[in-house]
Amino acid sequence: MKKEQFYPLGIFLAAMLGGLVRYLVSTWLPASPDFPLGTLLVNYLGIFCLVYLVKGYLVYKGTNKGVILALGTGFCGGLTTFSSLMLDAVKLLDTGRYVSLVLYLILSMGGGLLLAYYLGRKKW
Repeated sequence: MKKEQFYPLGIFLAAMLGGLVRYLVSTWLPASPDFPLGTLLVNYLGIFCLVYLVKGYLVYKGTNKGVILALGTGFCGGLTTFSSLMLDAVKLLDTGRYVSLVLYLILSMGGGLLLAYYLGRKKW
């Protein structure tokens, strides 16, 4: 059997682990209807893992393609979540927390983009 046939299994298992980490982080942080800190933090953690560790360090070191796919697509994909970001934004909108909504979107989108840009500039 070719090793490429095992890539989907690695991605699947890593995605389960990423989803579990996302859940655990969200349960460790105090829930607040005013600001969805848990979603923001796991998305920042996912940006760090994907851009800095996976696409930066591991690719530079010539790590096996299966490991890159499992960690990048699987773990980081399971950890981060655009749909939760949007759900949190809609909840803030529905409850009239407009200042929190704008701050959350700026930190999520703008902060995430700046973090990815900064981390992606690291030269190994």
